[in-house]
Amino acid sequence: VSSIGLPDMPWLLTGALLIAAYLAQLVFAWRWEWLAVLQANELYKQLTGLSLVLFFMMQWRLSVARMGSASPATRLLTLHRDQGALAPLLLYLHAISLGHAYIRVMGLAFLGLVALGLLQQPLARLNSNGLKTAWLVVHVALAAALPLLIGYHAFNAFYYE
Repeated sequence: VSSIGLPDMPWLLTGALLIAAYLAQLVFAWRWEWLAVLQANELYKQLTGLSLVLFFMMQWRLSVARMGSASPATRLLTLHRDQGALAPLLLYLHAISLGHAYIRVMGLAFLGLVALGLLQQPLARLNSNGLKTAWLVVHVALAAALPLLIGYHAFNAFYYE
């Protein structure tokens, strides 16, 4: 714990602030016009969408590493956690709104996945095996469902645009 009583986890604070900022701009309809103009550009949408897909694939390294070993390298886990905390920023650069229907579900699932990731260490400190297992199941389920939603979104984006 820091000297002012906050958890000494800068990634937790960063991720929580980014999620809160994304949700606040949705609720209060704040937007940067220059970013909205960029996001209307097809090439920009494709490039930021690709960056999100590559980021998501990079985050899956931890799961792949766990398949080969019960405990992956601490460095890989740290990278997974720290980079995951920045995910809302990538989502914001791609889309300043959550859209409608399945796109909204996809965006909320993405933010939920990040929020769950941020809660991993605080929940682990509670020493509850049931809570750890529930956290892991939901985190992995969201991480497994998102590629399906992302694939469907990419298909629609390229087929209908």
